Amino acid sequence: MNSFISTHAVRVVAAVAALIPLLTAWYPQIPWEALVAAAAALVGAGELAQRHEDGKTVAALHETSPQDRAAALQVELTKLEADQTT
Repeated sequence: MNSFISTHAVRVVAAVAALIPLLTAWYPQIPWEALVAAAAALVGAGELAQRHEDGKTVAALHETSPQDRAAALQVELTKLEADQTT
């Protein structure tokens, strides 16, 4: 369950956020203070989800790409070709 939430944190927060208006329609006697507290909790959860996603993005940016090696080989090949034509 924890890996599911880690993988789909933003979707979970969005689903919970979509339920808040439904709760007000189904149960109009819910006090507005509870709705404000729920909205504040969703904002906090959204912030945490955003930070988690940003962390995953930063981790992915620091991984080396297989294309980096291909680009380096292409530079070497270009230099060799340039040396042969001169």
